[in-house]
Amino acid sequence: MGRRPLGVCCLAVTAFLFVLVHIKPVPFTDYSVFQKKNVTVMGRVYRKEIREQKAKESLVLYLKLFSPGKDDAVQAADTGPPGERVICYLRAGEQEPEIGSVVQLKGKMACFERASNPGQFDAYSYYQISGISYRLNQAIVLAKTTKYNGFMEGVYRLRRLLSHVLEENLPEKEASVMQTILLGEKEGLDRDLKALYQRNGIVHILAISGLHISMLGMGLYKLLRKCGVPMKLAAAVSMALMVFYCVMTGFSVSAVRAVLMFCLQMAAVLAKRTYDMLTALGIAAVLILLSQPLYLYHSGFVFSFGCVLGIGLVLPSLIEEGEFVKKPVIKEIAGGLGVVVITLPIYLWFYYQFPVYSVVLNLLVIPLMSFLMGAGLFVLALGILWPFGVMPFRFVIKIILMLYEGACGGCDNLPGRLLTTGRPAVWQVVVYVMVLVFLVMYKKKLHMAVKWGIVAVAVVILTLHPRAGLKVIFLDVGQGDSIYIENEGRSSYLVDGGSSSVSSVGLYRIIPFLKSQGVSELEAVFVTHPDEDHCNGIMELLKEGALQGIKVKHLVLPDIAKEGRGGSYKELEQAAGAAGIVVSYISRGQKISDGRLMLTCLHPSRGYQAGDANAYSIVLELTYGNFIAMLTGDVEGEGEQEMVGFWQEEQETDKITVLKAAHHGSRNSTPEDFLDCTSPMYTVISCGENNSYGHPHRELMERLGKQETKILITYETGAVTFTTDGRKVKLRKFLNE
Repeated sequence: MGRRPLGVCCLAVTAFLFVLVHIKPVPFTDYSVFQKKNVTVMGRVYRKEIREQKAKESLVLYLKLFSPGKDDAVQAADTGPPGERVICYLRAGEQEPEIGSVVQLKGKMACFERASNPGQFDAYSYYQISGISYRLNQAIVLAKTTKYNGFMEGVYRLRRLLSHVLEENLPEKEASVMQTILLGEKEGLDRDLKALYQRNGIVHILAISGLHISMLGMGLYKLLRKCGVPMKLAAAVSMALMVFYCVMTGFSVSAVRAVLMFCLQMAAVLAKRTYDMLTALGIAAVLILLSQPLYLYHSGFVFSFGCVLGIGLVLPSLIEEGEFVKKPVIKEIAGGLGVVVITLPIYLWFYYQFPVYSVVLNLLVIPLMSFLMGAGLFVLALGILWPFGVMPFRFVIKIILMLYEGACGGCDNLPGRLLTTGRPAVWQVVVYVMVLVFLVMYKKKLHMAVKWGIVAVAVVILTLHPRAGLKVIFLDVGQGDSIYIENEGRSSYLVDGGSSSVSSVGLYRIIPFLKSQGVSELEAVFVTHPDEDHCNGIMELLKEGALQGIKVKHLVLPDIAKEGRGGSYKELEQAAGAAGIVVSYISRGQKISDGRLMLTCLHPSRGYQAGDANAYSIVLELTYGNFIAMLTGDVEGEGEQEMVGFWQEEQETDKITVLKAAHHGSRNSTPEDFLDCTSPMYTVISCGENNSYGHPHRELMERLGKQETKILITYETGAVTFTTDGRKVKLRKFLNE
């Protein structure tokens, strides 16, 4: 780095911005008072796109807001809250404003959701990086100017035209993939296909990145030179077209990085100077971060720059040049390993698991990308000029995408395909990075075998998470229940997983949470009763868990009378059977012993009959040393009375550590005599904010107020975590961290 003074300066600026972001974080702006209220906004359209919502196309506008003046039709009292930018989903049939025009829109405001559980996608932080404050749904256009940005509107229309050409000339599935790869249009991409690519480590081909820009930009430059175009003109034309391509595809951070580096490479050609990739990378990083320092938290930014660092800095430090390394296959494998070494902590930080076979898979995927993109470009050109000529290129696209999908599907069936470790601790990442810095600094003094041995030790440090004691986490799943139990890092359990207020709670909250905790296997999943707010996420886990790298060994259901096992109960049994999961049944008095952990079923009795599913909810007593938790499901009335009677007969103490309030804190649950005999130190109420049931009910809160118990409501605290060694208890609230 001593011969790269500009690179050192860029590194210093990046480090300064990193420290600045941590010392002075952007304050959280709470827009919740405007949630679902009709508001009016005024701003300039800087971007627009078509998105599919509920199988219908919707026009989405991105507005840069400004305050209305005193002579404007919309006065400040009528406008929505102040913000920088807003996303607006227009109502069907509304007129389409042009990019650059000033518009007045009215719609129902929606806040971006903050993550309330470990592993959950944080929409608020994601959009904050783009400077987008909130969104409007079902917006209508009140007024718009006739003046607009002709260039940007033309670019948008060209993108729509090219997208339409792909739709007309390719099957739906192939068209959606090529729209994503060539045009950056991700809205129509099949969710299952994207998930397949992601869990096998080839999702990067779907992002406009260095792979695309290098193929297109350098391909164009070399073509122009072969056609006799002067070097300077070829470089200038290539730069201009790549900048135009970046604008057309939406300015993704990976595309901006790649285009900046390509332009610097072409500038070096024009200036007859030597191009230095690492210096160019540093300049690109500084330019992007000066525009928005929060990109330091953006996975696309970190991955994009990490991959280039892996190839340009880490790989040369680990691989010694020689005839063996110059062989094409060995060179490709070495390049893949260099990328893996530096992106491993990034993968684990953002996605909690690493696709083990991605290095081998990318040996197939990346070489074929040039053929895939080339065929796609011919489809775009011929689809406009001579549609009949598209046929051979359509065949090439179909074959390559079939190979991609088949290879990923094959990897899905291989053992050990996903290394699931959870998010590493900050100190582990710091140690890992320091090891890489050491290897770069002393690359000439260490033998290659020694260097790879050091890397192996660093990987072990990064991926091992020794755990002691017991951890119980009450997830925030809205109006529903889900409780995670981890016993000394050797076994994990899940009690319920469902919600009536959060869509696809299993896919978007429970499974990401389990990954974040490094869970690759659940010893048992308990469903207290088959109401949707307790089991619809479990159903998703049973169907999707294996693909996501999470194995469920046992599904445990209440051992009730046969005639009481209705539709949802049987659906759970069938889903477990289809996934090869053992179904077990539990009743009063049965115990599960796992080291110091003991789970005792307090309810229902075997063959219990009840007209209401709530009444036969499984109630579990969890003991670990002096720590006692009672997990009550939705038990109420007669079932609650029977459970309390049994507990009083069996239990030696009359005080428990944690009580999960039954039935989300309903009016008739958790009566006073029950509280008197349990005297919980903590009471957790799992319910959704502003739910239609009025949970937690005022009368329950009054009963709890008479007890010396600390009340924790999940919509206020986010996930609630209790950790204990069997004596001392630590409490952590996710939204207070």
